[in-house]
Amino acid sequence: MKFVEVDGLQFEVMPVAQTVIKTLVDPLRNRLLPVSMLKRMANRSQSPLIQESLVRPGGWRSMNIVYQNSKPVDWMDRMAVRYNPISMATRNRRKLVTAKLTELLKSLQSEPQIQLLGIGAGPGLHLQDAVVRAAVPAKKVRISLIDLDSDAFEFGRQCAKERGLENSVEFVQGDAREIRRVLPDLSPHVVKIVGLLEYLTDEQALQLLSAMRDVILPSGRLLTHGLVDRYNSGPFLKRTFGLSHVQRTEDDVRSLLKSAGFETLSVHHTPMQIYPVLISRPA
Repeated sequence: MKFVEVDGLQFEVMPVAQTVIKTLVDPLRNRLLPVSMLKRMANRSQSPLIQESLVRPGGWRSMNIVYQNSKPVDWMDRMAVRYNPISMATRNRRKLVTAKLTELLKSLQSEPQIQLLGIGAGPGLHLQDAVVRAAVPAKKVRISLIDLDSDAFEFGRQCAKERGLENSVEFVQGDAREIRRVLPDLSPHVVKIVGLLEYLTDEQALQLLSAMRDVILPSGRLLTHGLVDRYNSGPFLKRTFGLSHVQRTEDDVRSLLKSAGFETLSVHHTPMQIYPVLISRPA
């Protein structure tokens, strides 16, 4: 693995040798090899990420395996976890998002109570880690995590307990586009939407962002991101696992935010330039 440092954070970048290998292999797996062969190869691997992706592609368990980045069990596992550009960029995104959330939380230290909202949050690790890193007292923060699927909630509660946040975190199953019905009294200082917009159509994304505009505090901040498949990983993921992403550049996301009533304040990139992270406020 190769790293570069940007603003004190260590980000992964693609080694030259892996870039060459990927250039040679991509035509085969993206177009030429039959899908049936790709699936047979995937089923034979002992890779936890590959096996999870065959069942629940893009789910929170897959993300957690990517984050853990454990020692590979076979060569396919090494390629999937260590050298897949999406996996590398996902770990980079977590570092960047957590750092930016930490900055936002530090700027809110004078508030008597801080309300945070995570959408499609799974176990909610971005916000939990940011609270710890910003050294915000647990009694001063309320983290609301909403997801259509409650599967990650128990793991999230365990993580909150380990961080001393078990009394500060609530997990809510529901549709965030109906946020006023699901959490009628919430007015968050910070809204985080990570790992979700790339699965939504423009119409769905606009509905979600508009719902956030209705509840966020006038001085609040919304953090989200786009996806640009610069390394052409999408065709293989779709053919083998049925995992399809909606690509959006930073300008595409900025336009959606504007249509929903937000003004983009800043855009942040990691060296792989896959996930542009945008921070906005109510216009």
